[in-house]
Amino acid sequence: MDRPRRRSRCFSAGLSVDQEQRPKERLAQAAFYAGCMATYPPEHHLLRDLQPQAEWVSDDECIFTAPVVPQTRSATGALALGPMFAVTDLALISTAIGFADGDWCGTLDLAIRSGQPIVDGPLVVACQVVRIGGTLITTKAELLDGDRLAGTAIATSRRMPRNPDFNDAPPDEKVVGTIQHWGRASSGFTLPVNDQLGLTELAPGAVELAKTPYVTNSFGTVNGGTSGILLCAGAESALGGEFVATDIEVRYIGQAAEGPVRTMSEIIRVERDHAVVDVTAVDMSRERRPIATAGVTLTLLA
Repeated sequence: MDRPRRRSRCFSAGLSVDQEQRPKERLAQAAFYAGCMATYPPEHHLLRDLQPQAEWVSDDECIFTAPVVPQTRSATGALALGPMFAVTDLALISTAIGFADGDWCGTLDLAIRSGQPIVDGPLVVACQVVRIGGTLITTKAELLDGDRLAGTAIATSRRMPRNPDFNDAPPDEKVVGTIQHWGRASSGFTLPVNDQLGLTELAPGAVELAKTPYVTNSFGTVNGGTSGILLCAGAESALGGEFVATDIEVRYIGQAAEGPVRTMSEIIRVERDHAVVDVTAVDMSRERRPIATAGVTLTLLA
């Protein structure tokens, strides 16, 4: 098997057509997003289609669960890292919001270390708060396949005022024993998650995502879970689809304006059974301004 060269760089050429938008068109686009997002998430959104549900089991612990469906599985048959990341990001940030005294929170960094693959489901994310500061809140979680430990996660969130243009609802109350269903009767994927997001591979390691209300968060930028799925897709693309993402460390460093958002990938290491890829997501409407960076560990497909 021919494997990718070590330290190879995967960049995409050319500028997005979105960079040619006139200011009036950009203002109209922003107004469109705000109109669609007065309540977050809207009825048709990635977080709805993942169909998670949440329950505060005590004042200090919140548990999220999500089904494992064919559209969220990888080529191995197990839950793909991208959808796992999206649910885990939602779970950890929701737990942080429970201690933010009415503020909203944004994820600054999130790391997932997987052990055994999640095959049967449901995915269970059991969250606890590690530290509450004046600005930063640290949360951690155990990831389980039903009742079997499958990995761990840790995240840092930043407290901030909510943006009423995209989320005018009050903070969810932390009520122990009450289950919150994020999905709706019409929610669920009709396509594999990467296809439903509209991810497009432009070149090895260069995967592009259009910024739409389906993936926009309560601040008007790309949802953090969506960014995680995109970063995993970029890493797997850089290696020609011969490896599957298993572990990830993400740092959010900016916000997307109009988009699209595109990955730029660098292969750090390729060994017999695993590889490491650094991936940066950039906003093509802002001259490739970085919005997130990740180190992704991948294992060779059998």
